[in-house]
Amino acid sequence: MNVHGLFTLKNYKKRKKIESDVLKIYRKVSPSHRNLIDSKSKTQFFNQRSNLFKTLGLPLSFFKNKKILEIGGGTGEKALFYAFYGADVTIVEPNEKSCHVAQTIFSKTKLDNRLTIINQSLFDIDLSVIKNFDMICLEGVLPVTFQRLETLDLILKNMSPTQIIMIATGESHGMLKRDLQKMAVKKLGKSDPEKIYYYVKKLFPEHLLRAIKFDLRNENQVIYDNYIATPDDESLDLKDICDIFLKNKISYLSSYPKLDLFYITNPWGQHRENHFNYEFYKNYYQILEKIWMTCGEENISNDLQSFDLKKIIDRSYADSEKLLGLKQKIQTNNFTENDLELIKYGYMGVGLHYFLGMKNNEDVDEFTNLLKNYHKTEIR
Repeated sequence: MNVHGLFTLKNYKKRKKIESDVLKIYRKVSPSHRNLIDSKSKTQFFNQRSNLFKTLGLPLSFFKNKKILEIGGGTGEKALFYAFYGADVTIVEPNEKSCHVAQTIFSKTKLDNRLTIINQSLFDIDLSVIKNFDMICLEGVLPVTFQRLETLDLILKNMSPTQIIMIATGESHGMLKRDLQKMAVKKLGKSDPEKIYYYVKKLFPEHLLRAIKFDLRNENQVIYDNYIATPDDESLDLKDICDIFLKNKISYLSSYPKLDLFYITNPWGQHRENHFNYEFYKNYYQILEKIWMTCGEENISNDLQSFDLKKIIDRSYADSEKLLGLKQKIQTNNFTENDLELIKYGYMGVGLHYFLGMKNNEDVDEFTNLLKNYHKTEIR
């Protein structure tokens, strides 16, 4: 199968080079392993996963008796959550050290019979296996994947109708502040890992501490994963993500941040344009992109008390111009450490964007055929 040239010899060599470079770092410092060392951290992890699915509108009861494929499953903590709620989970993970940790974690529970591990790269397995699952998950995998959009396209092409997919990836607006941090330390450190490490700790200590606290990872994991291992490419655009989903007939179910229009009130039974149709919603999405770009430390309580939408939008547009000006300075290597004040404090944007979708069903003909002998029933 040759999709978008992913499997040409030339791209094979490039892909293997990227995989080798990333795995070299991840064998040294695992990006996925969560330090669930006490009841507090375990409770925090459980609540984070529960809140994620509440936010996406996916009830935890969904996972019972489902088959989940987790691409880039890492050390298995997320898989354990799915298994806890009754799912059979298959991890595809090229890092043999992460696979060993996942197997060890499951062996300490009564859920080890619910885990299957495929210690291979996504590109080295038979992708027709995707059709055997109810849900496909990719969290934080695409940013370190060769030809990210083409890879996502390949996965979506191999899905069957009514299958669900959840991806979490950086989006260029919501990740702008963090991308600028990464660009700046790579420029200052001249792409040397030790120097990058030094500049992250020097310039962005507040962000580093927050990431350690809320992400349940240590300093090494955060710095290597967010600043060193990821390629120099900027995060994906919302338009590119939407276009790939729409092209592959994936219906929008939910996302975080939300793409839904907050003022829609037309009857639920009427047709609504798929929210992955970026061109249809373009003017609205461009406002959202500005808000994502500049968000992080809003006083939501104050905003809700007055709820001046124009004020919120105007603030976002003004702040975005400052960030884009800083981006130009960093790209041309014409910045000072003082210029980085804009990206030193606060939550730094959205973080990973989550998208939940379903492959369009093709059941209408089968349904109508089922009712071919039904015409009219008298109610007596």
